[in-house]
Amino acid sequence: MAVRTDKAPKPVGAYPHARVYGDLLFVSGMGPRGLDDSIPGGPVWDSEGRKREYDVYAQTKATVENIKRVLEASGAAFGDIIDVQCFLINMERDFKDFNRAYKECFAGHAPTRTTVAVRALPTPIAVELKVIARAPGSTITPKTVTVNGAPVPVGAYPHAKIYGDLLFVSGMGPRDPVTNEVPGGPIYDKDRKPLEYDVYKQTKATINNIRNVIAAAGGRFEDILDVNCFLVDMKRDFSEFNRAYKEEIGDISATRTTFSVRNLPTPIGVELKVICRAPGSTIKPEEASIVRTEGAPKPVGAYPHARRFGNLLFISGMGPRDPKTNQVPGGPIYDEARRPLEYDVAAQTQSTIDNIKTVLASCGASLTDVVDIQCYLVNMKRDFKAFNEVYRRNFEGVNCTRTTMAIRNLPTPIGVEMKCIARAPVRAKL
Repeated sequence: MAVRTDKAPKPVGAYPHARVYGDLLFVSGMGPRGLDDSIPGGPVWDSEGRKREYDVYAQTKATVENIKRVLEASGAAFGDIIDVQCFLINMERDFKDFNRAYKECFAGHAPTRTTVAVRALPTPIAVELKVIARAPGSTITPKTVTVNGAPVPVGAYPHAKIYGDLLFVSGMGPRDPVTNEVPGGPIYDKDRKPLEYDVYKQTKATINNIRNVIAAAGGRFEDILDVNCFLVDMKRDFSEFNRAYKEEIGDISATRTTFSVRNLPTPIGVELKVICRAPGSTIKPEEASIVRTEGAPKPVGAYPHARRFGNLLFISGMGPRDPKTNQVPGGPIYDEARRPLEYDVAAQTQSTIDNIKTVLASCGASLTDVVDIQCYLVNMKRDFKAFNEVYRRNFEGVNCTRTTMAIRNLPTPIGVEMKCIARAPVRAKL
């Protein structure tokens, strides 16, 4: 069931405010805009793109109020939120005041949380939140998990949350849970001067922290279903990150999405967010299958194209590469020396969607089964309009929720990537 309401800001593309699917309620990325498109706390830039002073505390409060209105229109309550992803455009400037507003808004509630700094959002705002909540009418009671053997969270949120068959783990980095030191070294000092660091060691420590959280929740590490990977420096770190990831998680065959962010809340180079099979889940083995297909681009790491779990299909981050030639329709965004090139984001977007269609078809599903999608652009200012039009032509009427952000880089020279969760067909071809 798609949810639209005139009490929240109008979406900037062809998607609804929320979508109910099974026991889950997905809410599209939400910012602070008012119904008249004004921005409480002020916009981050003016109509000519010039930077302006703004109040991220006011923006965060307004964002949460908008989410409350969408939840109410969906028949849910604010306390039903299970998981929150937070996107800031300036971590160094804004994290403290954002964190203060978040704590005040979520007092008495305990959803899991992941916070990253992105390059830009579709409108001149500094903060956007994407949430997953308990669907109205659900009889499932969420369980909060707090762990001693993992780093203390940097805000008002727990390490994990169990909800039905799913275990949501908050964004996790490599900090030592006892000393708070960063294995492999921090990426900058107290004055934010860059330092040398070892991302291989950071990745290993991050995964070990996740292992401890899952164990404390009563789950099994090998039951990880889906992983979001955030790197601060893709060019420098991807190869060593990928090596550590393969050694630790490669045999699990969880879906994966990797992109480079501007910053993370602490001086670390890597953070992971995972969804795992919950302890005591009743999902049968035949309803938890791995999907690989030759009709889609070969993954750039140790992960499959898709993973079915019960009534959900997790699709790994997908870009526009041609599965046969590995070429990028519309052209790459940079050459082998990483010099910028002209490219056609409309062609890249269409090819990305076609690749997603191929993966879905290999599962016995189609684009109309998509429930939630996250879209990553490398250049929001240049590409959003053309991307949005191609998206509209393909997704109008699908009614999946959407969150769009500009990130620093993707693992290959592409300008767009999408990650989605879809409805698993009753008799999936897996």
